[in-house]
Amino acid sequence: MKAFDCLNKRYGEGALFMAAQGISPKWGMRREYLSPQYTTNWKNIPSIRC
Repeated sequence: MKAFDCLNKRYGEGALFMAAQGISPKWGMRREYLSPQYTTNWKNIPSIRC
C-alpha cells in the first residue's frame, strides 16, 4: 500500500486506483457519426492486385 500511495503522490491523485472502485468514462461515442451499416460486407472491401 505504501508503494501505491507513493505512486499516486508522484503521478497525481487517481493515477492508480483499486479495480473495485470502477471508472466513470469522461467521453462517449457520438452516435450521429455511427455508420448505418453495422456489419461489413466483403464485397465493399477494396482489393489490390499486384
